[in-house]
Amino acid sequence: MTPETAGVGDARVRVLYVGTDSDDTETLSTALERENNRFTVETARTVDEAMARLAAEPVDCLVSDYRLSNGNGIELLETVRDEYPALPFIIYTAQGSEAVASEAISAGVTDYLRKEPGAKQYAGLANRISDAVDHSRSQQAVSERNRALQSYERMVNSMQEAACIYDAEDRFEIVNETIAEWYDTTRNELEGQTSRLVPRIRAEGETDCYQELLDGTREKLSGEIETEFPGHGHAVVAYQLTPLVVDGVIDGIVGVARDVTDRKEREQKLLRNKRAIDEAPVGVVITDPGQTDNPLIYANDHYRDLTGYSLPELLGKNCRMLQGENTDPESVATMRDAIDAEERVTVELRNYRKNGTEFWNRVRIAPVRDDDGAVVNYVGFQQDITERKRREQRLEETSSRLEALFENSPDMIDVLDADGTIRDVNQRFCAELGYDESEVLGRSIWEFDLTFDAEDVQTQLSGFSVNERRKFEGLYERRDGSTMPVEVHLLRLSLDGEDRFLAISRDLTERKEREQELEQQNEQLEQFASVVSHDLRNPLTVARGRLELLREESDSEHIDAIDGAHQRMDTLIDDLLTLARDGTSPASPVVVDLEPFVQTCWQNVDTKAATLRTDIDRPIRADESRLRQLFENLVRNAVEHGGDGVTVTVGELADGFYVADDGPGIPVADRGDVFDAGYSTAVEGTGFGLSIVKQVADAHSWAVRVGSGSDGGARFEFTDVDTVSE
Repeated sequence: MTPETAGVGDARVRVLYVGTDSDDTETLSTALERENNRFTVETARTVDEAMARLAAEPVDCLVSDYRLSNGNGIELLETVRDEYPALPFIIYTAQGSEAVASEAISAGVTDYLRKEPGAKQYAGLANRISDAVDHSRSQQAVSERNRALQSYERMVNSMQEAACIYDAEDRFEIVNETIAEWYDTTRNELEGQTSRLVPRIRAEGETDCYQELLDGTREKLSGEIETEFPGHGHAVVAYQLTPLVVDGVIDGIVGVARDVTDRKEREQKLLRNKRAIDEAPVGVVITDPGQTDNPLIYANDHYRDLTGYSLPELLGKNCRMLQGENTDPESVATMRDAIDAEERVTVELRNYRKNGTEFWNRVRIAPVRDDDGAVVNYVGFQQDITERKRREQRLEETSSRLEALFENSPDMIDVLDADGTIRDVNQRFCAELGYDESEVLGRSIWEFDLTFDAEDVQTQLSGFSVNERRKFEGLYERRDGSTMPVEVHLLRLSLDGEDRFLAISRDLTERKEREQELEQQNEQLEQFASVVSHDLRNPLTVARGRLELLREESDSEHIDAIDGAHQRMDTLIDDLLTLARDGTSPASPVVVDLEPFVQTCWQNVDTKAATLRTDIDRPIRADESRLRQLFENLVRNAVEHGGDGVTVTVGELADGFYVADDGPGIPVADRGDVFDAGYSTAVEGTGFGLSIVKQVADAHSWAVRVGSGSDGGARFEFTDVDTVSE
């Protein structure tokens, strides 16, 4: 039997006997081990030797003679009690007296025994040792048990869970602090009261499961229940009940309950979110960057319908499985760079379904971070934009045809506003009269047509109905002073509530010389002018009509953008390649908030992958239409010369604003010519954009200066601007 398994009276007992007589100590050791086979007796001759043995290996009882070679038993007792206060200590001596016994008791001796002649004395000493050790061990066991109970009670009362012991009548027998707080009372008050939960639990099942715990036919009972507590409020509680077995008999039920209200609410929220994502009208995927190749771990129904793949075919794969021959590698690189940088990104890709068919995919990817900011997932939103791409291509083709028709028409074309100011002209008009475009735009038509004066023109224009066409003859004066008889076809248009007049003119010199011979040709000319006017309007009218039908069928976020493009095409018809005004005050200055205004202008230009930055929060007073021409031409100029990745910055000056880019910039030697009509270093540039900018600035009486930006690109500064105080 080992000490771990022995009872109080069964474990081995190590005894240290301290005496000076070696024969006596040997006899006593042998006798004690013979009297009690549990004993192992060791001996020491001095106080120092005894203390050394105690330090080296603990003993269960120390027996000491009174007289020692370097002291006495009382002194040894006092020394031992300083370090081992609970060690049983017996003084066993032949020289004792009542005074010695009294001193020993005062010093805390466990027992005091006088030596007697004969062998019976050893039996008495053995009994005294055994009793002292058993008593000490019992005391120690009780102390350890009390400490364990106190620790267990502290542990139970510090639990966040509600814990208790129920009796067979559903009453609280013992409760912890948490459950007392739930009931808004003390532990003493709650113990003995009937539980709120147990009667409900007993009533819910087909059988009395609680009684089955008491009967021992059930090992555990668990579940969730929703209820109200006086001190805790409404809660969903997860409970577990188990039998309390004491000495083989069930003596109650141990109950532990935990408030899982927050967890249940989170579970419900997650369930709702999952349902919403599953039924979202766009493809949604989630990837795991912690796994090799960042594979898909989730794909909703719409994504599976979009791609034609089943869920098992998608999970564990990377989204690049949708890429193919015509997928743009630059867009893919942009997407990968953003993922590597743990940033949001939006790209448009030509992808491939499982059956091999192509589709345009607008991909938006965003990192999902944990509470520490680490990326744990990526969520991707995938939208089929194939139809939008097709519409954009058709609109681009239509816009190109209109622009080509305007610029390459054999007739002179000019666009007037309601007071007869020239807002746009084609190259034929400038070539026939011998002027640069910048010398024409912004001037009044009667400065070129000698047939009419200001009053005649304004009377003529004011009498027009919208979409009404008129034909008349005029006499244009060239730059060199020579004149040219012309036939003019005039059409009134209403664009965004503003009157515009489209004039198509043809030189009648030869016809006047051969009027009889050209009568039929003139008739054809009139018909041609009518057809040209109609062709300029018809494709756009059809496109806008189709857009309205689309608006009725769809609520796509791209419809407004297309409508905005149509409005810009309307402006092109009235004001295509408009150069700036003649420097007169704007026709209708209004307060313009530059930051949102610049954002709108940015959207009107094909900026590709360019970036816009705005650092301006100051309204100004300007003509919106002309200001739009200024910003759009500067943005277009930056993209044409700086490439797709150029960054354009619009910032604030003390008395105006600036527009800068980080492109190649403008050489110092060329800065004096950049505002001249026809100046351009871009292969596809028209050379009129910066001339428009200059004339718009002049029309507002602004000063404009071109220089270098902080990043080495071009910087256009506009000062003397009419700012509006907040």
